Amino acid sequence: MIDQVEIEVVAGKGGDGAVSFHREKFTPRGGPDGGDGGRGGDVIIRADRRRSTLDAFSDRRSQRAQDGIAGGVNQRKGAAAPSMELRVPVGTVIYDLETDEVIADLTVEGMAAIVARGGRGGRGNKRFANSTRQAPRFAQRGALGQKRWLRLDLKLLADVGLVGLPNAGKSTLLTAWSRARPKIAAYPFTTLDPELGVVLAGGETFVAADMPGLIEGASQGVGLGHEFLRHIERTRVLVHVLDMTREEPLEDFAMINGELHAFGHGLSEKPQIVALNKIDDPDGRARVELLEREIAALGFPYRAISAAAGEGTQALAALALTVLRQAQDAEAVAESEAIPIIEPDPVRRGRYDSYVDEDGVAVIDGPTPNWLAQTLDLHDRDPREEFYTRLRRMGVARALRRLGVEDGDTIRVGGVEVRWQD
Repeated sequence: MIDQVEIEVVAGKGGDGAVSFHREKFTPRGGPDGGDGGRGGDVIIRADRRRSTLDAFSDRRSQRAQDGIAGGVNQRKGAAAPSMELRVPVGTVIYDLETDEVIADLTVEGMAAIVARGGRGGRGNKRFANSTRQAPRFAQRGALGQKRWLRLDLKLLADVGLVGLPNAGKSTLLTAWSRARPKIAAYPFTTLDPELGVVLAGGETFVAADMPGLIEGASQGVGLGHEFLRHIERTRVLVHVLDMTREEPLEDFAMINGELHAFGHGLSEKPQIVALNKIDDPDGRARVELLEREIAALGFPYRAISAAAGEGTQALAALALTVLRQAQDAEAVAESEAIPIIEPDPVRRGRYDSYVDEDGVAVIDGPTPNWLAQTLDLHDRDPREEFYTRLRRMGVARALRRLGVEDGDTIRVGGVEVRWQD
């Protein structure tokens, strides 16, 4: 089971703006009409209660959103690309690998975070026409989408918790269900910490947790009481494992449910399935037959199993999956408020920094200047003039003069070096 992965996410590139001129039968020299490109697709990560592991990302394949569509003639704007949505289990924490900062902690079903923003679409030549430049023959390229390396950490929340007296067979059941290998021995409290296993049932999976044995007085802290009860507080469904070789298994059942009720926090209200274990023992099988009517009267779904022999364990897993899905559907209905998408801080496009770097080159660094430098062809005169005009409107000329920059000096904007023209 994989509970931590590193992935690269790449948002879509914006569509290029179009260079086009209006052409009709009686207007052979119409004005510019190139349309803008569409925005590239975002990458979104969403919590999905039907996912139990991060195995889908184990190949470390780059996750790439679609690019925006280029603009067209007659001012037709290219379509924006759809967002790419990656589904992860509830309880996944997303980190930026470069900064090790938490981007989002997806603790609720449906909760989502935009982890990479799609690039802005380029502007068509229609947008660059003015009184002095009536027929611009250039357009703007679409901006590249954001690229990030992320670490996904799954803080596993068990879907199904196995409860019961010490040595009831919980660890053996988890072993029969999954590839987990908890400690197993014929004495109480072998399991001191929860053991997790991924259970496959009917082509779907869920996470089961083998909890420390529960004894009378646990709600007052006897034995491993409070620690144990806090663990099962996070599960959705309980499988109550009964040792049918004991003299009074139904008294064991009543005692444990009494402890759950006494602790509170909704434990006694969780959906519960009864696993009548150890029917490989003749006494255990006989006791199931003897008490079947009383067991049915309890009102809980139940299955007779032998965890050690593997008898009935898959039928129990299928029942647990059915009850789990019912519980999850009920939770989804109960969540009446829409879960918001966590978005990156808004980009303040008019802001920029100006400084001289260690090579003695003046640098202008900001969302809009960088975008212009990276999407206009600065080798061509007309787009270069547009670039300088836009920077001057933003007050960049004053900032560069304060840094001692003169006409013809090299400056760096968005990683692109150009000679400044004031």
